Amino acid sequence: MARPRAHLDLAALADAFARDGLHGASANGLAEVLGVAKPTLYAHGVSKDALFLRAVEAEVERVVDVLHAAERASAGRSARERSAAAALGLLDHAASRPAGARLLARTAHHASSTVAPDVAAALQRVPDRIAASLRRDLAADGLDPAPAPFLARALHGAVEALGEQRPGERRPARATLAALAAALVPPPPLPVVNERWPTA
Repeated sequence: MARPRAHLDLAALADAFARDGLHGASANGLAEVLGVAKPTLYAHGVSKDALFLRAVEAEVERVVDVLHAAERASAGRSARERSAAAALGLLDHAASRPAGARLLARTAHHASSTVAPDVAAALQRVPDRIAASLRRDLAADGLDPAPAPFLARALHGAVEALGEQRPGERRPARATLAALAAALVPPPPLPVVNERWPTA
């Protein structure tokens, strides 16, 4: 009979991988961060590659939950306003989970491992989720939804850049940064006013 596995702290695992990525983290270092013996670590994930994938997937799931909450909170608003809510959620995630945000924005990206395609697919879930929301919201505003994937990539990239924290840097409020990123999304069209000049 197989022995049940203990709980593995995926947030701590993501934080451990965030600095140097999959290839820069050692199994001994990961075990130390998690407070487990090295054999216990491998019992959870079979390999360092598999543990890395689990950490990335867990962090992506946190971000998808943030986007879902932003959608619920901004229901009924324009595409630009909903995009600002999504951007603010992403910036809040970066502020509360800076290591997790670094993992997704920088150190998760790699091409040479057994899990590289699965990691890339997991990372793609975030801009894909933004694109699906934008497609719906642009159409609801009476705008062309075709640019949604491009706008989603631009919004996501802008938020990743704006969310990066540098020592000593004075930063505007996150809501201001979110509105700046969302300015990429067109506002709803103005209503057409049919004014007729009186005739003599």
